[in-house]
Amino acid sequence: REVIRLVTPGTVVEPGLLDSKTNNYLVSLVLGEEEAGIAYVDITTSEFATTQVSLQRAIPELERLRPQEIITADGSELSSLGLTAPVTRLDDYWFELEVARQTLLDHFGVATLDGYGCANLPLAISAAGSIIRYIEETQKGVLGQLTQLSTYSTSSFMALDVNTQSNLELFHAGHLRAAGGSLLSIIDLTKTAMGGRLLKRCLGQPLLDITELAKRQDAIEWFHK
Repeated sequence: REVIRLVTPGTVVEPGLLDSKTNNYLVSLVLGEEEAGIAYVDITTSEFATTQVSLQRAIPELERLRPQEIITADGSELSSLGLTAPVTRLDDYWFELEVARQTLLDHFGVATLDGYGCANLPLAISAAGSIIRYIEETQKGVLGQLTQLSTYSTSSFMALDVNTQSNLELFHAGHLRAAGGSLLSIIDLTKTAMGGRLLKRCLGQPLLDITELAKRQDAIEWFHK
């Protein structure tokens, strides 16, 4: 019989093994000389996004995502990043720019990546393409769910490292890191798993864009009228 699925930490989909209000991210990390490409996928929600950041900004971004698994090239040196998630090393070929670009073009059935916002971000392309290849190899039949790719910029929101999150008790409270008593546990009145994940993301990713902040305020005002 053909093996149709290889379960890895970042590709678990069974509800009983997951917190429905917490994303289960698989991350691809591609390191350059001064920048890094970071792409992430949550197979359970079909969320797929990529970015290219400075090496300094890569660490807090990985801390924000809290990936369950990170894939990277065999030759990547990660010791200085202090990663806690399981790391899966793959052949460097998967992360080559043109290989990754073609993987994305084939997956989305397009001629260019201009419409996805990453055409001029080589490390972001390498990260996104390699994650598609990894899912194709380990999760037969799942790729059809990934119909969109978002390219985002970390400059539009505030970076909160692990220590800052801990001091503010955003997600855990006290030295025992209990979920109860945290800011999230107090204000989370969401009724759905999707709403819970969105609230958690907003807390860990505070907006810096005044226009977007104003839109949120307008939405809140509308509901209170």
